[in-house]
Amino acid sequence: MPDKSRPPITSSRSRNYRFARATIAVLVLSALVATGAVAQNPTPDEIREKRKQVQEQQEETQDEIDALNDDIDDLLSAIETLKEARDSAQEAVDAANRNLKAAEEELRQTEERIAALEAIIAETEQSLQLSVVSAYVSHQGPNSEQTALSEDPWQHAHNTKLRDFANRSTEDVLDELRGQRAELAVLREAALRKVSEVEALRNEVLERKYDFDRALTREYEALEDLDLRQFSLMSKLQNLKDLDDDLRKQLEAELERIERAKREEEERRRRQARAAALPANANVPLTNVRGIVIHTDMAAQLEALLAEMEERGFVLGGWGYRSHERQIELRKHHCGTSPFAINDMSASRCRPPTARPGKSRHEVGKAVDFTYKGRGVTSRSSAVYKALAEVAPKHGFHNLPSEPWHWSDNGH
Repeated sequence: MPDKSRPPITSSRSRNYRFARATIAVLVLSALVATGAVAQNPTPDEIREKRKQVQEQQEETQDEIDALNDDIDDLLSAIETLKEARDSAQEAVDAANRNLKAAEEELRQTEERIAALEAIIAETEQSLQLSVVSAYVSHQGPNSEQTALSEDPWQHAHNTKLRDFANRSTEDVLDELRGQRAELAVLREAALRKVSEVEALRNEVLERKYDFDRALTREYEALEDLDLRQFSLMSKLQNLKDLDDDLRKQLEAELERIERAKREEEERRRRQARAAALPANANVPLTNVRGIVIHTDMAAQLEALLAEMEERGFVLGGWGYRSHERQIELRKHHCGTSPFAINDMSASRCRPPTARPGKSRHEVGKAVDFTYKGRGVTSRSSAVYKALAEVAPKHGFHNLPSEPWHWSDNGH
């Protein structure tokens, strides 16, 4: 795996990051405003359309981020390859430096040899130039023993060397001198060639390393640009997600508001309809409590019962007062049309059970047949009945055992 550690961001890059942070939100907001994503009191369909646009932008941005991540991975691999090549070039530079030092040491030793050889050559040339050589060969000078006993030992050594040199032929000396000069030329040429070769190698490797460093710098700059672009895209994606979440909440709130308004409107209409149907010729004082017509003496009790049930999550409806004539009509429907069925038959024999005319608490406005979600409360095992069984007695309403829906002031 390539080493994905990043180099420190330069100050100019840091400024770019800060600038990006400051502008991304503004750019995204501007784009959203331009596309109508920010509006006042939009409809649910408009909110859904905006969410769709935002979600499409999220998908597009995510695709860009995925592609960018692939580019970053490729770039990191390229950087790793360049780093390895740069390290190899550095090793070559180090080896060249070692070779250069060795060559310089070899050159120093060669120069010492050259200096020594030059001294020998100089002495040889000086000896050839001494005209005293030929004179000394025929001169009857002091013998070696006398010279050795003289007061000048150096002169003795010099005379000895001259005598030795004089015993050699001039041709031999010249041959030796030519050999020394040839050796000197070879040494100098070899030393210069060695230094030139090593220096050329060192310069070549340094140039290659410089090229690798420049390439690596360019790759890091490209990586920083990709990082900046990735940061910009990630910020944009997060802003889109936040906006999508805000739109979702806005949609939920708007739907709830609409639903609540519908319920309130329906309830208002029901109340208006029932209030409008308040009997004018009733023989007892009546009032309308949330659409249920009831005796004025029980209005407060019914209001309290309905409010507490609503707190528990049950919005109840129902029928309260009914006239004597209406009670007769119900007996005909539920019990039969004969005078006996209408006036004398037991309520339990009717389907559903229906009180005899003049005996129902509905006729005096002190009974309610409760409904929940538009249906009568017909089961004692239902949650709404169990709640009524707890709440209603506290407010003066009691259930008729044969009819779960029927609640009155005395349970009849």
